[in-house]
Amino acid sequence: MLFKIETMNSYNEMLRKITSSPYHNKMLQFAAPLNDHLGINHFWYYRITFSGHYSYIGTNSAWNEFCFENQMNSHFPCLRHPKTLKSGISLMKASEDPSYQNVLKTAWEKFNINFNINLQKITPEGIEAFGFATRFNDLKAEERLINDLPVLRNFIKIFKEKNEKLISMLSEYQIHLPSKFGPKFYEQPKTIAFPTQHQLFMQKIGGQPAFSLTPREKDILKFVSNGYPASYIAEQLQLSQRTVENYIATIKCKLSCSSKVELIQEAQKITSIECDSI
Repeated sequence: MLFKIETMNSYNEMLRKITSSPYHNKMLQFAAPLNDHLGINHFWYYRITFSGHYSYIGTNSAWNEFCFENQMNSHFPCLRHPKTLKSGISLMKASEDPSYQNVLKTAWEKFNINFNINLQKITPEGIEAFGFATRFNDLKAEERLINDLPVLRNFIKIFKEKNEKLISMLSEYQIHLPSKFGPKFYEQPKTIAFPTQHQLFMQKIGGQPAFSLTPREKDILKFVSNGYPASYIAEQLQLSQRTVENYIATIKCKLSCSSKVELIQEAQKITSIECDSI
């Protein structure tokens, strides 16, 4: 289905066009369990093309309107030209920019929203991202979401399938960010990408991963370091194979491993460090 692409003059105009669609209500209903079961009170999806055109949907309407009315989105380091960004997991609070930190503070104090992680992916057209913010503002908030990455990735997969019409409709209504942000849109954002960049840094100094492994993940890692398959590990730990596979997927994300070989190598390094430190 072909859409007429229309560049919006204001963010709220874009929001009104999108939220008036029945597909938007369907999306809100689909995303509601995120808040009920994981405490995620704001979930969003956006695209930025290489030409700078931006489209967006988010579940917290009060925050969306407030943020756009006060033009706070220009301070988000993730809203930059796709060429300045990378695929991966971005920690939302990593930037130390004072203006951005004030935005995060306002989001928490006024809306009880704690911005946590953004899952970014470079596409042939630019970049797309799915983000998660919670109603929890403790030191373990990000780590809990990282532990839930297999669940969140599965949610994203089903979300795209169930809300295909709404996502396609976003192409109709876009904001041209360079016209709104000016030169700021092309600035290199000062953020920390997790786990890739942080893991490389920790490897350089001989340290361990930023996000600690749970006791169960450490048990599984010991088997992984010896190359045992998930079926064998499951039998030894009296777990289901599916559970072990989910643990392994989480560990791969934490250690920034894209293959089984890389995971085994990293597991051997970590188990070696732990043995040496005893």
